[in-house]
Amino acid sequence: MLTILTPQQMNRLEQHAFSLGVPSLLVMENAAREAFLVVEEVLKGAKGKNLLFLIGTGNNGGDGLAMARLCQQKGGKPCIIQLDEAKTPDARTNNAYVQALGIPVLNKEEMEEHSFDAVIDALFGTGFHGQLPQSAASLLETVNQWGITRIAIDVPSGLDSETGQQSRDTFCADFTIVLGHLKTGHCITKDKNRIGKVSLVPIGLPKQAYSVLASECLLTALEEEDLKASLPRRAANAHKGDNGRVLMYMGSLGMAGAAGMAAQAALASLRAGAGLLTIACEKEIIPILQTLAPNAMCIPIEEAVKNRPRYDVFAVGCGLGQSKGVWDNILALWSPELPSVWDADALNLLAKTPINLGNYAVITPHPGEAARLMNMSVDELTHSPLNAAKQLQTTYGGVVLLKGDVSLIQSAHETAFNLVGSPALAKGGSGDALAGIIASLIAQEPKRGLFHAVQTACLWHGMAGESAAAQLGLLSPLTTDVIEHLGVVSAFTAE
Repeated sequence: MLTILTPQQMNRLEQHAFSLGVPSLLVMENAAREAFLVVEEVLKGAKGKNLLFLIGTGNNGGDGLAMARLCQQKGGKPCIIQLDEAKTPDARTNNAYVQALGIPVLNKEEMEEHSFDAVIDALFGTGFHGQLPQSAASLLETVNQWGITRIAIDVPSGLDSETGQQSRDTFCADFTIVLGHLKTGHCITKDKNRIGKVSLVPIGLPKQAYSVLASECLLTALEEEDLKASLPRRAANAHKGDNGRVLMYMGSLGMAGAAGMAAQAALASLRAGAGLLTIACEKEIIPILQTLAPNAMCIPIEEAVKNRPRYDVFAVGCGLGQSKGVWDNILALWSPELPSVWDADALNLLAKTPINLGNYAVITPHPGEAARLMNMSVDELTHSPLNAAKQLQTTYGGVVLLKGDVSLIQSAHETAFNLVGSPALAKGGSGDALAGIIASLIAQEPKRGLFHAVQTACLWHGMAGESAAAQLGLLSPLTTDVIEHLGVVSAFTAE
């Protein structure tokens, strides 16, 4: 599991490490050494390579200066260009060392006369906010046009490491080498192309330094290796009644696609391990659903409302339509005392009649649905997704899953990102499948809690998307392919 920090938390962590006796210059050296190992891996060695280091005035610049020195030691040919004189003690120390080694310092005109194999951005670190100074913007505008490898140290210059906001001429990195911990800005920035492929490297902070963050709510993200421990356990003598009962109210007459989406949610829930699944729906579409999802039981919605089936989790939303009758049916089937998963049209209806759903609900909006739930524009919502997720949770209760290429999971006391997934999932039906997986995991292991189920479902769904894309390419996977790959990745993880 990854721990993701705000830049303020990262600063407190480092300062506490220094107060414990860890020399700050040693931490800078650790960071430079680990980062340059990644540079060597990316470039397949440094020997004989011409590397340009863009150096700022702070400690990010100090990291870059130390890396330029290491480059020379490894047989590379470093040059540096500096915005101004080094301002922090450790950066000044490394600057003096670089000068003693005779590493060339270029101005912008001299820089443009050289040919380089790669450019390493160490202009601004986690302290950057607002807009780039003109001198930096001009420099980055130039190097962003070069057809060479571009590598950022910790944060691409121009990216706010807290909010993810980007200046116009933000460094366009092919690779970003993140020091110590991912920062919130890495995760929530809209243009991930400016970050490129991320490598996370340690900087040698002792475990006891983390005591300074012990009382804080830290953001986390599950990694692929966490899936095995996160999936439900199944006893050798288990029967279907032991593995959770899911009731779904989904699908509608006159919308063939709606029935198909409901079936995909049902299939995903079953593939994720639910023992018994019942779909409440209009009786006219029961033959379609029984064909598309033969393992699911179906019951006409009129009967379900009169005599609510027994369930452990109620999942509601996809393909329902938004009539008042549908909302009345939802309220008749829903119990605030039992877990529920709200998606799609259920969220649109909830936006029209806002109520707090209590502690046992999961809502799964994409940004458009979330904006309707909060009565704001999508731009307003995506400008600060962390705040939006917290506001949604306060308003509607339970656990919020704010979906996106990086999804946010928010409960009353915990926040997490899901960083695993694939563009192959950007198709209608993906969200329906995810809702089905969430419901299934809650039903199977209710004691592990809603937050755990949502985190696990996002990871599993994301891994299945990656697996389907690896087999079929990014364009071709259907939601049914992703559902089938749930079993593929869980079997592989169990080995």
